[in-house]
Order: sequence, then C-alpha cells, then structure tokens
Amino acid sequence: MNKRLTSLLLALLLTFPAFAAGCSESSENNTDSKNTAANTPSATDAGNTGEEEAETEFTRAMVKDDLPDDLDFNGATQLVLARTKAWFTGEMFVEELNGETLNDAVYQRDTAVEERLNVVIDYSLVDDTNGVVNKNVTAGADEVSIHVGSAVDTVQYGVNGNYYNLLGDAPVYLNLEQPWWSQYYTQQESVMGKAFFATGDLFTSLIKLSFVTYANMKLVNDYQLESPYDLVRSGQWTFDKEMEMASLVHEDKNGNGVRDKDDSYGMTLAGMIGLDVYWSAFDLTICEKDANDVPTFSVDEEKMSAVLEKLYSYYIDCEYCWCPPNPDSDKEQDEVAQMLAEDRILFTPLRIMHTDQIRDMESPYGLIPLPKWNEEQTNYYTFVHDQYSIGGIPVSVQDPAMTSAVMEALAAESYRFVTPAYYDVVLNGKYLRDADSSEMLELAMAGVKIDFGWIHTYSLGSCSQGLLREILYNSKSSNFSSVYKSKQKAFAKMMSKLVEKIEKIDH
Repeated sequence: MNKRLTSLLLALLLTFPAFAAGCSESSENNTDSKNTAANTPSATDAGNTGEEEAETEFTRAMVKDDLPDDLDFNGATQLVLARTKAWFTGEMFVEELNGETLNDAVYQRDTAVEERLNVVIDYSLVDDTNGVVNKNVTAGADEVSIHVGSAVDTVQYGVNGNYYNLLGDAPVYLNLEQPWWSQYYTQQESVMGKAFFATGDLFTSLIKLSFVTYANMKLVNDYQLESPYDLVRSGQWTFDKEMEMASLVHEDKNGNGVRDKDDSYGMTLAGMIGLDVYWSAFDLTICEKDANDVPTFSVDEEKMSAVLEKLYSYYIDCEYCWCPPNPDSDKEQDEVAQMLAEDRILFTPLRIMHTDQIRDMESPYGLIPLPKWNEEQTNYYTFVHDQYSIGGIPVSVQDPAMTSAVMEALAAESYRFVTPAYYDVVLNGKYLRDADSSEMLELAMAGVKIDFGWIHTYSLGSCSQGLLREILYNSKSSNFSSVYKSKQKAFAKMMSKLVEKIEKIDH
C-alpha cells in the first residue's frame, strides 16, 4: 500500500467510529470528547529526553474496554444465532484460519474472547433466525444467547418484548457508549430510553451494505467531464450536477430503438433499493424524537414533493436513465454492477459490497458519496440497506450479565481487529484503485444516516418503503402530498401503538 493509501486507511479507521459515536446533523460534530481522546493518543513518549519526540501512531488495539479483568464464566457455552444468506458469510462465524486477512481476524476475535472470559462460543446459522428466537422465548428455553438478525426484520420482535433492554440493568457489561457501538443507531432505535438491539463494528455488513455512487472513470474521461472527486470536495456534487453530467451519456448499443439493459446510460436506478438511498442522501426526515425520547412523524411535505417531482422527471421518462423492469429484485443490482463493469453506465448508486463483484473490471472506477439535494445542504449523507445486522439478547437467557460480557468483548475485538482487516481488504486488496476513492469512502462512512422510520418501518405500515417507492414506481406519480395525507392518520395510530407496546416492556 502506498503512503497516500496508508494515511487514508488510518483516517478511515478514525472515521468509522465517528458514525458509531453519533453521526449527528453535522459531520463536524461526530465525535465526543471521550472518543476523540481515544483516537488521539499522546505523540510524546513519557521517557523522552526532550531532544527528540517519538510519534506514536494510533491503532485501534490501543482502545481498551471497561470489562473487569477477573471475569471467568467457567467454560459456559454461548450460542450465537446468525443468518445463512451469502451476504453475511464470515461476518460472525468462520471454520478455521485460512490465511485470508478478514477470515483470520474473525477467527482470532472469537478465540481471544473465549480465552479471556473462559467461555465456549458456538454458532448456529439458520434461515429464519427470528422464528427460532420467538419459539425459544415462548417456551422459556435458554438456548440462544445472542441473536444476530436483520435490522429491518428483527427489530419488530423487540417491540413484542422478546429481548432485553440493552440500556437497562440486566445486560450489565454492555456499554453502548463505547466506540465499537453505533450510538447514532441506538439514539434512533430507542423509545423512552429502551433499546433492544445494537449495531456497530461487530457487524461488517454495516459497512458492506452502505450505498455510495460508483463512477465509471473511463466514461468520465471519454466524455471530458468534470472530476467527480473535485465536485465532492468543493461541495458541488449535487443531484442536479450528477444528472447534468449523466445527460451526455446514452447510446443505443444494440440498435433496436428501444431503451433496454443492453444500451449505455448516464445514470441508473438499481431497483427500488436504489431509490431508497435518497432518503438519506437528500437529508429527508421521517420521524423525530422529543425530549422524552418519544418519536413522532415529521415529514417535510414541501421538500418531499419537490424530491418526488425531480425523481419522477428523471427516472420515469428519461432517455439517459435506466430503470430495471423488475425493481424489487436484488438481481437487478447485480445486473447494474455488470453494466458498470462493461462501461455502459456512468453513475449508479450501489452498495460497497459490489466492489467484490466488479473487482476484475478492466476500466478504472471510483467511489464517491451519494449526491446532495442541493449546494445548501451542508453534508453528504449515506444510506445503509436495511438488511445490515443488529444484535440482541433474548429474554429467555438466564444469565444476561454473562451474555452481555461476551457481546461487549466480541464487539471490542471486532473494533480493534476485524474492521481494520475489512478496510485492509477493500483498500489494500483488489477493490479500490486510487487514493481519491479511499478519501471519498472515508467521507461517505462519516455521513451514515438512519432514520427511526426506517428502523421501525414494519411496525409503522412500511412507511419508509411505502412513500417514495409506492408513489414513484407503483403509482407512476409525483403527487406526494395527496398520498401522504391519505396515510397520515394510519401512520399516527401505528406510532401510538408502537410507543404503548414499548412503554409496557420492563425487562
């Protein structure tokens, strides 16, 4: 890795905890004093004579957790339940050391925790993790210790009372203020000081499923376009600028006179999930909290209407934009990534994990943040596909203190060694090809934005998917206000029911 990439890797490793620590409205305030202190150890050696200062390079391994040194659980077994889907292979469990950087970091993480706490960590990978835990809780069976599930699917079972409040007294060793936990997620997920799940460095899917804009740099050069990197740096990377550049790229490759996936385009929307990215990118709010941590719907109808009108004009009737015909399929995103690799797309929003799919792409490509709504928007924001992993402790667990210690230790070790290994694979491996993209990835990960309405969407009538998606794709309309007004009462009723259910949970 060259010196430039090395310094950017270090910066990136300092940035990801910024999301973990807050990612508030301004990326300038993403770290609190505790995290800042942890990330900037003294550059002066205590034994220095004053003639020469020894500079100490920060590593995550320097950051200590606050678990007691004498914890010993006498060889108890802790079962971690996780998903089988290929996206999450190796996130929690690997069979053995195999010489691969990320694989070995995960294996060594588990070994370190087992030895430190004197526990045995077992894994069970199944398709329906939620169903397994639900049966366990109903039967009072203390079988699953830590449940690792889908952010959008699993969270609703917390509302039903199946999990301990991670901000309560029972999981005594969990400290969600540590940099390996996303405090921003906790702030968004919680209701009245109760949060049943956590996410952060323990789950690489939080990074892999984050969306960025992929730019085909060959096409940028062929069409003599402005540098997207410079546009980002100057704050001018907006949706209008993206579409202005995209408008110059369209070719009927197969000569059939029909817009299809065999042509080339300036821009594409990679399925309905590709539309979801604009909730975060354009800083659109679904819900807000009051001083008592009680959520309410808070949609800016005027801005939403403007967004819908603009998206409609580009995506429904635009010759240089490609919208897959089956937009609700993940297959469409893979096809779009292939089109990018074949130099038939200039810009497209895709998840970071697609760097693996296009690792053999011959032409240069770059990663840049999702565009801002306009230049008045202060920051670039990043959307995370709602299948990223979250972890919780089922109420059927008889010793939540022990389980919380294991969960905390796993997260801390992931922060120290697994996340750096993942970034090493991305930056020093086969994927990113220039220092500019590394800088852009750093910026994108500093701006991850997740709304309460996205986290709890299934308890709220699929409010997140049901607005932009339903109006644009299903109704082929840009009329936001009328659709939202027709749903407002139902949304408010579901919100009240959600809050009432959580208020009654006392564990």
